[in-house]
Amino acid sequence: MATRGARREILKLLFYLGSLQILNVTLNVYVKGEVPRDLERMLQEQASDSLNDSYALLDFKSGIQGDPLGAIQDWNDTSTFCSWSGVQCDGLQHHVVSLNLSSFGLVGLISESVGSLYSITILDLSHNSLFGVIPSEVGTLKNLTILYLTGNRELTGSIPDSIGGCTQLKDFQVGLTNISGDIPSTLGNCQQLETLRVFSNAALGGPIPRNLSVLQGLKVLDLNNNTLTGTIPAELGRLQQLKVFDLGSNKLSGEIPSQLSQLSSLQDLSLDFNQLTGPIPEQLGLLSNLRVLNLTQNSLNGTIPEQLQLLTNLRVLNLTNNLLGGNLSSEIWRNMIHLEELHLDSNNFQGQIPHVLGHLRSLKTLKLRENAFSGEIPSSLGALGNLTDIDLSLNKVTGIIPATFANLSALRTIFIRDTQLSGPIPWDTLGQLSHLEEIMLTGNQFNGTFPLRIANFSAVQKMQIGFNHLTGSIPEGVCDSFPNIREFTFQYNNLVGPIPSTISKCSKLEDIVFSHNNISGPLPTTLAECTSLQWLEGWGNILTGTLPPEYGFFVNLTTFNFDNNQLSGPMPQEFENLLQLNHLSLATNNLSGPVPAFLGNLPKLKFLNLGTNFLTGTIPTGLFNSSSVLEEIHLDSNQLEGEIPEEIGKAGSLQQLKFHNNRFNGSIPSTLGALSNLHTLFLRNNLLTGAIPDSLGLLVKLTGLDIGDNNFTNEFPSFLRSLPNLQSLWLSNNSLTGRIPQWIGDLGNLEYLSLGDNKLEGPIPEQLGDISNLTYLAINNNKLSGKIPDTFSQLTELNLLNLAGNSLSGELTTDFSRYNRSKNISIFLSDNNLTGTFPRSLQNASLEILDLSNNRFHGSLPDLPSLAPKPLKVFLLRSNNFSGAIPSWVWHLENLQLIDFSANHFTFTLPPEVSNLKKMKSVENSIEVSENKFEPSDGFDARQFTHYVYGLHLKGSFQIRSSVPASYTSLDISQNRFDGDIPSQLYELRGLRYLNLSRNSFTGPILPNIKNLVSLEHLDFSHNQLEGQIPRVFPSVGVLNVSYNNLSGPMPSEMSRFENMSFIGNPELCGLPLAACPDQVPTSPDSSAVRNFEDSLAEDLLSLDAGMAFIVGTAVGFIGVFALIVMSPRLRLLVFFQAPQPEPSGPSSSPCTLDPK
Repeated sequence: MATRGARREILKLLFYLGSLQILNVTLNVYVKGEVPRDLERMLQEQASDSLNDSYALLDFKSGIQGDPLGAIQDWNDTSTFCSWSGVQCDGLQHHVVSLNLSSFGLVGLISESVGSLYSITILDLSHNSLFGVIPSEVGTLKNLTILYLTGNRELTGSIPDSIGGCTQLKDFQVGLTNISGDIPSTLGNCQQLETLRVFSNAALGGPIPRNLSVLQGLKVLDLNNNTLTGTIPAELGRLQQLKVFDLGSNKLSGEIPSQLSQLSSLQDLSLDFNQLTGPIPEQLGLLSNLRVLNLTQNSLNGTIPEQLQLLTNLRVLNLTNNLLGGNLSSEIWRNMIHLEELHLDSNNFQGQIPHVLGHLRSLKTLKLRENAFSGEIPSSLGALGNLTDIDLSLNKVTGIIPATFANLSALRTIFIRDTQLSGPIPWDTLGQLSHLEEIMLTGNQFNGTFPLRIANFSAVQKMQIGFNHLTGSIPEGVCDSFPNIREFTFQYNNLVGPIPSTISKCSKLEDIVFSHNNISGPLPTTLAECTSLQWLEGWGNILTGTLPPEYGFFVNLTTFNFDNNQLSGPMPQEFENLLQLNHLSLATNNLSGPVPAFLGNLPKLKFLNLGTNFLTGTIPTGLFNSSSVLEEIHLDSNQLEGEIPEEIGKAGSLQQLKFHNNRFNGSIPSTLGALSNLHTLFLRNNLLTGAIPDSLGLLVKLTGLDIGDNNFTNEFPSFLRSLPNLQSLWLSNNSLTGRIPQWIGDLGNLEYLSLGDNKLEGPIPEQLGDISNLTYLAINNNKLSGKIPDTFSQLTELNLLNLAGNSLSGELTTDFSRYNRSKNISIFLSDNNLTGTFPRSLQNASLEILDLSNNRFHGSLPDLPSLAPKPLKVFLLRSNNFSGAIPSWVWHLENLQLIDFSANHFTFTLPPEVSNLKKMKSVENSIEVSENKFEPSDGFDARQFTHYVYGLHLKGSFQIRSSVPASYTSLDISQNRFDGDIPSQLYELRGLRYLNLSRNSFTGPILPNIKNLVSLEHLDFSHNQLEGQIPRVFPSVGVLNVSYNNLSGPMPSEMSRFENMSFIGNPELCGLPLAACPDQVPTSPDSSAVRNFEDSLAEDLLSLDAGMAFIVGTAVGFIGVFALIVMSPRLRLLVFFQAPQPEPSGPSSSPCTLDPK
């Protein structure tokens, strides 16, 4: 900078010396009388200006730090400056009038000395790498008409206010720079301006100066792609000569001024990508010369004004992505005969697509995507002979693709996806479009098959027909019809059969996707001849056989995904040649053998999923190396064993690591702590032992940690305090000891916390209530004591709270009414020592499951008018000290399907309102349950963990469930103090499977309409005071107990299949299996028949014992047994029969209780 300053001082000194010398010569000449005064003046000015321009240019050159093209190397003393590159002088006085250095590749500053080029009219410094600021001295250039500064991306500062001094400026362009500040209002002084382009300057903001409206000669105003704010000045409507008005890609707001309709010369109006609101002004229809109207990506509303029909010269109308709606008026389009592009995408237009659009014969682009158009596609569109692109996607159009589309001879792309079109794909129609390059018909309701012979589609390069209802097989000749196809996707259809071996004829194929069909057979080896293949995806089929070794030579392959098939065998060694592979996913197949070590050497592999196969052996150390770019490794649900290699710490790019459901043993390697990018670590359900290493505390990006179902023995890990980003933490089913630390509340991002089935003790820290994002909290089956913290009232986002199986005590004071009512919560508090009354807030909570069984609650249930946990499905209060009447709201819980209030002190009668339990009134024959409905994850890893499980205890059986089965309906109010008659409305619960009213004081008869309980499997009315006869038509139950009542009279013949223990304690009851009635002749059954029955019964009971052991060990297998029980009344008798206790003192067995696991 010192050198440049010295050069400027020298330039001034030379200017004065030159002036004095010329003056001296002039005086001498004048004394001799040889030269006139005007020559003296001319010589003085010429000499001084020439020296000034020369040294100004040299000063400019001194600011240039880079000249990679050598563009200004000739700027030196060996030649006159008027001959230098980019310099143009006038012919008489040798003054610089033009400096054009555009695209010279210059790097450096713009010298202040450009302000000394007083005669310059053109200054073009565009498309270089100039940096620094625009010198304010530019404003002294009174003769400047053109100033171009575009394309200098490091140019900073602002447009100087002095620019207003360039009063002769006609064309000013500055774009693609980093200038900031506002557009100076002094530009209003440049009265000669015709073109003003200030564009693509991301840091340039502020409002549009209103005084630009005084530039009456302005023809082009282009301010697009800046950060301008505020409204569009209405005053700009005064620019009568304006032809191009572009304010696109800014942050302008407010409405479009109607005054813009005064721009009578306007040809291009672009206000796209702003934040404009309000309707489209109808006055815009007065712009009779308009050719382009672009209002894309705003928030304009209302309809398209019919006055736009006056825009008869319009070529482009783009209203994409606004809030416009209503039906499209046919009148708008009739006169737009020159329209070439119509873009109405992403609005709310509805009704039918106007037939009149078919009259716009100049139309080349028609895009109506993402609206609510309905009805059929007009056949008139087939008359658009110049149409090259049509997009009708994401509408509600129905019917078929019109046959007239065969006339769209210029069509290159047809996009009609996610509509309600149906019928076969019109291959014959599309086959007549010889220029067609792209076909997108995904997400419709097309059916039918591929024809054996398809028309010639030699120009087609992309065809997407996935997510339809296509059937049949892929024809052998498909590649004869599509010889140049590059992208072929037909996923989510119902295609069958193999991939034809002739697929090799599609030699230019780059992407092929056929996932989620019923394609079978082996992968064709001939596909390897498609050497350009980059994307190969066929997950969710029934492919068999081994992976072809030939596929190892797809040199361009980036994605290989065949999850959820039946592929077998090991991975071919040839796959080590897939050097471009980025995504390899083969989960849920029958692959065997070891995990290939070469996978760690694939230089671009980021995603690896081999989960749910039959891989064996240990993890190769070669899978992990410092050069690996692997981000996700899924090896879960295999048969891998051994220790997790220490070398795993070298794979520094790893973000997800899923090794769960294997047989890994040993300890977690401390080197895992070196994986600084890891955010998911799943090691659940292995044989890992020892202490959890503290080095995991270095994984500060970790969001998901699941190491449950192992054999870890240390205390609650203190390193977890260093993981503030944790969202899910699963430590359940280990042998962790000690207390839950108070700092657990610092993990404020936790959403899932599972600490169940450990040996944790002490109180629950109240700081847990500070984790406001918790949706799942399970600390069940530990040794926790003390009170449930009041701070749990703050956990308003909980979906599940499981504290069962501890030694918690005190009253339940949590305010559950504060919980998010948009979520249904499940609460498990059973098997503790909780006391107090039923919390009133539970009546006003959005509950799905509530289990308070086996505690010491007392008092009556609250009865707040109009409040009820309506979503409640499971309501368990077994073994407490509740008393009083069951309030009315309980019997109005329409979703309730499991009720167990047994072993309490409830009183009064069973009300007729019991018939309001709608879920128990519907017959559900299916024993299908909604548990474990896995969906593919990002890696199609279908082994996600269920949030909770619970146990169903039935008489003689036990099942583990993770959701409420729709067919399980139970009502158990046994061992209470109910009295009065059993209401007839109870027998309206046709879907009820388990009913236990035993050990109460019910009186009156068993009504005949008990026959309506058609789903009933288990009935226990024992130990009451019922009287009268047993109805002759009785439900076909498997378990029946009416003992110890006052029933009388002969029993129906079908009761003979039960043991007499089901009826004892009713002295006046007679008939098999009890003693014969007095008026009946006793018969002696054949001894051999009795013996055969006893033998059969013994075999069945032995079989039952074995089956019970199997059920306890494998809960899922019980479903099949349960189905048999439902079908066979005799088997129901054998499986569910349980003799009642002869004395009423012992507790009854509940048909259904709920135990969290």
